[in-house]
Amino acid sequence: MGRIMKKTGSRILTRALPIAAMAFATLLTTGNPASAAGLGCSGYGCDGWDPGPVSWDSGPDTDATATVDGYATVGLRSGKKDGRWYGWARTATRYYKYGVWIDRSTDGGRTWDGLRGYQHRDGGDVYTPMSYWPDGTWLRACVNVEGIELKCTKWVS
Repeated sequence: MGRIMKKTGSRILTRALPIAAMAFATLLTTGNPASAAGLGCSGYGCDGWDPGPVSWDSGPDTDATATVDGYATVGLRSGKKDGRWYGWARTATRYYKYGVWIDRSTDGGRTWDGLRGYQHRDGGDVYTPMSYWPDGTWLRACVNVEGIELKCTKWVS
């Protein structure tokens, strides 16, 4: 009885392997590079990628927010994919002109690599491209409502 079951199982496995291989190859060659199959980039190579279509392993979460009273709120968002963390800014505003970006620092905010993923809009909601967020770095999200005020979230590690 065990041999018959084993043979039947082998036939199913023999048929399933080529189908699975074709499906995997299709995932690698088509669709969004940030799909559920994994990112088409790694670490700093993901800087500038769109976080929207990513099937995150953890998150996305809002880590910090800052508000320009009556005009805009910016949030520092993060997600984990393939064992690495990435961050981006998301904002909502009623004001007609604003800029949004994130800053990345390796020394707690004393110096930083700024205006990462800068987006300038004439109103509405927007999020920036993502930036790699390795251990030992800090990120913050900023919004500048033109003619009103510039606000950034606290630095988050």
